[in-house]
Amino acid sequence: MNSFDSALIMLSSALFFSLLLERLLEILKALFDFYEVRAGRQDYWNRAAHRLSEQLDGLRQAGRVQAEVSKAVNDYLRTDYPGLEGVEALSAVALRSLTIKAVSKILAIILGVLLALLLDINLFALIEQLNHQVAILNGDDPASYEGYFSSRYIPAWLGESLTGIAIGLGSGPLHKIIEALEKSRKNRTEKGA
Repeated sequence: MNSFDSALIMLSSALFFSLLLERLLEILKALFDFYEVRAGRQDYWNRAAHRLSEQLDGLRQAGRVQAEVSKAVNDYLRTDYPGLEGVEALSAVALRSLTIKAVSKILAIILGVLLALLLDINLFALIEQLNHQVAILNGDDPASYEGYFSSRYIPAWLGESLTGIAIGLGSGPLHKIIEALEKSRKNRTEKGA
């Protein structure tokens, strides 16, 4: 197996781990939902929304809420409750959804970085390795082959950390990163041909 194949296998493994983390977090979310119902903790989000609403009201009345924060909070306020039209209320469902999404993403990024560091997965080094192999296949000197980036300028730990973040963010962003890197490689090989 040549280095071109091994680089493609590592890229595929990054995508695999990204999908695996997504599914693992979906299972954890389902288990959390089950725990909430089983333990009778559904009221927690209502209490949390009520506490947050009181804090925001106090800050608004004191004039200490910045406009950007106020707008972001207003996105989660609802005014369409039956019988209470026009009254702002913080949605417990929206608060729960936002909290679970944020915790899931943070957990996924942490797990993705740990996986990338433990398994030495570095997308930048892999793409550079693929570029060198393409240069060899085209009959060019890989040492003189210049790309848009070089992993020489990115420390291995940083490349692996960024790869882990991409893995943690999910397969959608990882697909976009790989497509952008492949497109830049294709453009460079077409310019060189």
